[in-house]
Amino acid sequence: MENTVDSQLNINESDILKVFAVSGAILQSVLGMFLKHAHSHSDMALLAVIYTMVKYTAPVFIFAIVYGMVKGNQHTKPGHFYKEKFNELVIPYFLWATASLIFIPGVQVNRHATSFWTLIESYVVGNASPQYWYTVMMLQFQLLMPVLIYICYKFLSKPSRVIPLLAVSFIIFGAWLWMYDTYVFHGAYATSLRYLDRVFVSYFIYALLGGIAWVHKEQFDGILRRFQFILIPVMLLLLIWTNHEFFSFGFEDMSFGNLIYLKPSMTLYSLVVIALIHMLAGHLIHKNSRALPFYKWLSTYAYRAFTANVFILYFVLKLFGGLVDQLPFFVALVLVYLTTISCSFCIVYAFAKAYAWIKRTFRKDELAVQADH
Repeated sequence: MENTVDSQLNINESDILKVFAVSGAILQSVLGMFLKHAHSHSDMALLAVIYTMVKYTAPVFIFAIVYGMVKGNQHTKPGHFYKEKFNELVIPYFLWATASLIFIPGVQVNRHATSFWTLIESYVVGNASPQYWYTVMMLQFQLLMPVLIYICYKFLSKPSRVIPLLAVSFIIFGAWLWMYDTYVFHGAYATSLRYLDRVFVSYFIYALLGGIAWVHKEQFDGILRRFQFILIPVMLLLLIWTNHEFFSFGFEDMSFGNLIYLKPSMTLYSLVVIALIHMLAGHLIHKNSRALPFYKWLSTYAYRAFTANVFILYFVLKLFGGLVDQLPFFVALVLVYLTTISCSFCIVYAFAKAYAWIKRTFRKDELAVQADH
């Protein structure tokens, strides 16, 4: 059944994972903006709980990206892969980041672009918008494509190497989390190493698991099925843990910057959510769900909608104006989120169609000129 669906839609688990990731990422943008409209502790608590629930997006993105990369590029030449990803990923990021810098410079984070070099820094580290660091971090794994392909298809071709590699990797990753929590997060190097959270090393464990999930798919899926009945209870317990950590900072000057990925609680939570979404995706594909075409369409435009979402959210909030504070807080939150995510996908879809039409038009003109000669 999976092969039949794949031949019809060319869909796999990574597509559905990307849809969940981009939906959560756009919701994070909305939640961050709504902190300005939270006028009570109950409003802040609501935002915090929802934010912790969707604080899985970067790990899910990385897992999905590498899963899809390893699945479809075993024999792809790196040069061809890089050219394709440049057009697919870098150009949309550059265009939307430029639009943000020009039209809404106030949403910049960390150091603002005030000179040529700080402008370059803004593109390189993703300072043009609160969530462009995602793009910067994800692009690093695209650059590592030859290394990841080698590890997954050559080194891990022997199943006996999987467990030792995972054991060593989790030990290294655990040490990295300890180092970050001790010396960077509110530590002595909080400023000098503030961009460490967007370096690929901080998320390599999810990339490794994504590759293993495809190369040893049968064994990976089998392990998840053994634990499927405890995943949701474990997820709820981890949510309690992450919320306890976050609320320990208090409500004064609440900042979602205190809820970071590089902590044991959030790492475990992200791994459980990845497992749950991966299992759901496999179930939908196996059952040939009627929702699959919808997921495929969303996954096709997911990255572009993500790069556009903060820019669009800014103008959605302008459109709502004072209505945001007049409506019940949760109602306003839902309306702004649904409007933002809908507009994000519709606008990038319209741009994609317009670009395709322009290409066809120029191609026809070029062929007509060649025919005349």
